[in-house]
Amino acid sequence: MFLSVCNINTSYIYYFVGASLVINSSWKNPSGQWHVGCKLVYELFTDTLTSRVKKERKRRWDEENQEAIAEAVKQLDQFDKKHTKVEGAHLKMVREDLQNRVDLLRKQADSYDDKGPVIDAVVWHDGELWRAALDTQSLEDESGCGKLADFVPLTNYRLEQKHGVFSKLDACTCVLNVYNERNILSIVTDSSPHATHVAGIAAAFHPEEPLLNGVAPGAQIVSCKIGDSRLGSMETGTGLTRALIAAVEHKCDLINMSYGEPTLLPDYGRFVDLVNEVVNKHRLIFVSSAGNNGPALTTVGAPGGTSSSIIGVGAYVSPAMAAGAHLLVEPPTEGLEYTWSSRGPTVDGDLGVSISAPGGAVAPVPTWTLQRRMLMNGTSMSSPSACGGVALIVSAMKAEGIPVSPYTVRKALENTSIPIGALPEEKLTAGQGVMQVDKAYDYMQKVQNLPCVWYQVKIKQAGITSKPTSSATSRGIYLREPLYCHQSTEWTVEIAPKFHEDANNLDQLVPFEECIELHSTGEAVVRAPDYLLLTHNGRSFSSSVHL
Repeated sequence: MFLSVCNINTSYIYYFVGASLVINSSWKNPSGQWHVGCKLVYELFTDTLTSRVKKERKRRWDEENQEAIAEAVKQLDQFDKKHTKVEGAHLKMVREDLQNRVDLLRKQADSYDDKGPVIDAVVWHDGELWRAALDTQSLEDESGCGKLADFVPLTNYRLEQKHGVFSKLDACTCVLNVYNERNILSIVTDSSPHATHVAGIAAAFHPEEPLLNGVAPGAQIVSCKIGDSRLGSMETGTGLTRALIAAVEHKCDLINMSYGEPTLLPDYGRFVDLVNEVVNKHRLIFVSSAGNNGPALTTVGAPGGTSSSIIGVGAYVSPAMAAGAHLLVEPPTEGLEYTWSSRGPTVDGDLGVSISAPGGAVAPVPTWTLQRRMLMNGTSMSSPSACGGVALIVSAMKAEGIPVSPYTVRKALENTSIPIGALPEEKLTAGQGVMQVDKAYDYMQKVQNLPCVWYQVKIKQAGITSKPTSSATSRGIYLREPLYCHQSTEWTVEIAPKFHEDANNLDQLVPFEECIELHSTGEAVVRAPDYLLLTHNGRSFSSSVHL
């Protein structure tokens, strides 16, 4: 919303459209300048909320219009009874006017089109902060409600963490941010109930009703809106970049991203580069949903299931969840992945799913939905569940003064998860299994003195520079096309240890040395050396696939 300076007196703002707004005499404004703008409120609401508000406004409008029609018909009928013969120009004109009024009101009912109410906004500087207030009288059904003077002024949300509500009709909360030295007012609302639900799973805190708590009750959240309401809540590159910047600026420990879609280029792109920087340089732990496009292979979504720096989370359902949340008469006898949870591998051969967590929850939703909680399921739900578990681990590590690294956290989660299913290929579905917070915590205590390192794997087929459907370098060996399944192939595997950018050369990089055992679950198919001595500079080895 763009703002302009308007004329004032002691208690009124005279708006450039001719209207006047009454200000609250208690508001401090040393400069005496009031910056005013307006906004069509439907541009701020979700489609669902807009539909509900339109329906309610139409109902009220119909009632008033029917009353007006009834009154107009009554007046016309009284005129006809009084004047059995309409003679003279004056009587004819009066009769015609009454008839036209009835016709117009009836026609108006057929051509009703609600473009939505317009709200007015005022921004001023109170001597310390920019503040804003909204006039929402056009949304209210009762006269006198929604006046500008009655609105509790708000400042940028990050400063005071306060929100407002437009009206009782919509029950929609909003927060305000003033940009560009008072010239732009940002009114922030939900794109859907999704974000509130996700946040509630991770960190809802209800001291009086602990059963409603999230996984990490009371964990502090920085909310970054990446979904654009004008695009049906689809994320934008600008929104994603701003969110990463905000996470770094606020010194966040964790990022949860319950967003994503398919991609042709895994682990690639500007956003992936920024994620790598956030994780490798600033040490943020990044958790994201793996996608809801299963059960077929290679359905993991970006960025959660396709980016090396992100912990991709699949959706797990236990027998208790199936019976309670989903009301199944005969729940499964053991826990398993939801059928729609996306599967690996990625098109370049990475596992895709790192771990799994509960993929369904009854959690909070915004007040405009007219309910407190809602059941949702998806990897969008499993990701904050895992993120909340990681928040507990990070909190414990900080309390004990133990350094936390995204590399060690990921290693702890993957090495302590409980596998789902006994077959090796189950890892494509559930990753390393269902995360275990307590075991991961114990694991991190034991490895706190070991190097913080992750391993970048690059694989090339010997003698081949490129494939028809992918780049020459991949993160795994994925032979899906028939062309590659009728002959033995040789591969060069390069493993490069990666440290955080602030790692010390003499204390961490030079001493690093590991002897790694290479083990194949199908020796008749995949063959490789037994051991590999790995130093900071990395090593490569040959592997063969016999089909």
